[in-house]
Amino acid sequence: MSSISIHTSPQIVHQPRPHHGQPTGAPTLEEILAPVYEAARDSYSLVASRQSVALRGETSEIPRFLLLGQRGGGKPIRLGLFAGFEAGNLDSVRAITQLLLQLKSSPHLSRDFALISYPVVNVRGFGAEAAPLADFENRFARDSAEGDVQFFKTELRKWRFDGLLSLRTDSSTRGFYATVRSEIIAAEVVEPALAAAASALPLATQHVKVRPGDRYARTADHAHGRLVPPADVRPYPFEIELHAPREPITDERIDGLFVALTEILRLYRGFIAHRQDL
Repeated sequence: MSSISIHTSPQIVHQPRPHHGQPTGAPTLEEILAPVYEAARDSYSLVASRQSVALRGETSEIPRFLLLGQRGGGKPIRLGLFAGFEAGNLDSVRAITQLLLQLKSSPHLSRDFALISYPVVNVRGFGAEAAPLADFENRFARDSAEGDVQFFKTELRKWRFDGLLSLRTDSSTRGFYATVRSEIIAAEVVEPALAAAASALPLATQHVKVRPGDRYARTADHAHGRLVPPADVRPYPFEIELHAPREPITDERIDGLFVALTEILRLYRGFIAHRQDL
């Protein structure tokens, strides 16, 4: 895997317009991101950047945060964290930024990990027009030359992630659940992680769903615009999607997500160590 390069954090210069459907007085996207940028100013473990991209003749910016956990042994495990898929839904953005701040204050919990976080995937979904996620997925599927698509495709190739974890919302569910491709990751990592967070997260009846993990399924997902690398990437990263009910994510539920995420990190770290000893 290529080495991790660290760049200085730029000043916050972009002020995106609030989504027209936001409740009056609700924090803007910039206000949600600002504490993470502030925390990164004098930090060696948290590095912040903004990637300027051209979209429909306008310049937008994609935030990215790199959090380096406490060093253990060997190369860091690279985990991509993604949020901000559903248009105008700032809850997942707020959740992932709060998770980063909590992890920064407890670096031992992310030991052996390099967490590369993208709080806003569907950039056009948080502008004045609030483009639906399908717009991004359609452009991703056809390999659009537009800046946001090419940025994420480059990131998926460049970092060679060991795993991808996405925070999504699902209006059809009343409880949190996860989808994962691997049965062993589901049983050894995701199931116990959600169980540990169950007191703060109301779980769906079927709270872990295993999706096909063969090459054909991965090729189909990539062809339909899901945020995944091409099927021929080796080694292919494990994938976990955490789905939240489409209702406000309270502080208690963010605490539950924090428990679930840190347990995923701990259990996966132990899973990798055990596999290497076999």
